[in-house]
Amino acid sequence: MCPSISTANATHVLVLQACGAAFHVECADGAIAALVEIAFGALIVRVPQSRSEITPRYQIRRGKTPQGFFVSDFEGVGIEIEDADTLLWHLDKSLTLALQHRRPDLFFVHAAAVAIGGGVAVLAAPSGTGKSTLIVALLERGFTYLSDELAPIDIDRRLVHSYTHAVNLKSTPPHPLRLPPGTVAIGSRLHVPTSVLPGAVVSQEPLPLVAFIFPKRSSEPPARCRRIGTSAGAAHLLANALNALAHHNDGVDVAVNLACSVPCFQIDIRDLSSACADIEAVMTRPSPTSFLASSQTADSAQG
Repeated sequence: MCPSISTANATHVLVLQACGAAFHVECADGAIAALVEIAFGALIVRVPQSRSEITPRYQIRRGKTPQGFFVSDFEGVGIEIEDADTLLWHLDKSLTLALQHRRPDLFFVHAAAVAIGGGVAVLAAPSGTGKSTLIVALLERGFTYLSDELAPIDIDRRLVHSYTHAVNLKSTPPHPLRLPPGTVAIGSRLHVPTSVLPGAVVSQEPLPLVAFIFPKRSSEPPARCRRIGTSAGAAHLLANALNALAHHNDGVDVAVNLACSVPCFQIDIRDLSSACADIEAVMTRPSPTSFLASSQTADSAQG
């Protein structure tokens, strides 16, 4: 179980840390705290109680119904929440927004992130594409888990911060993938805590960004992972950016610069086994020069 600060009135205070910023989650009782720990356990840090007042606070208490909750978010806005599944979703979105306010220097992309060989691939795609299932499959191949759906990028240093909440799936992954023991069903979603994942990251230090990969699902026969050019890569990044307006020229300059300096690929993930093999091949190329050569080919083909 992850550490929490318990006050005299049995309130449990969890301190979540991501991207170097800390946030309070104040839970009215131990059962609520345990629920939060399932989804956000890897983000919880131990801090002295004397320092607990310096971070923004998200408060959760019991609601008007047996299954419901009442929360006050990081901006102090109160709302009734109908069930535990919705509570964890709301906390995740509130934390994502709070992170964007605390770290406007970072470029936040709606994406999963995995690492192998010390480098990170950011897998950016809309909700429902299958990023979480792809993550489970990649972890079985030995990849390290950084994030399920949020990739905070240090633009100048080309580093990706981790955001290691539980992997969330809307349904059981297809055979032969298996969910690890310890997976918890909460409402309509399956939560795989980082403590039971085979490749959860153990450090919050950011890691080098080596590839952008844009998954898609197609009804056509699955194609191999293909390199795309700067303009297409930038368009995909902007489509999945969460805080583009916080950056110069509405994020266009950031997206173009990243797509110019980091190789971009598109991949059909309908065949998970082939997709994972292709991603591993991309990530384990012996030298960045192979990326640069293929970049020129892709840009020429689009011109």
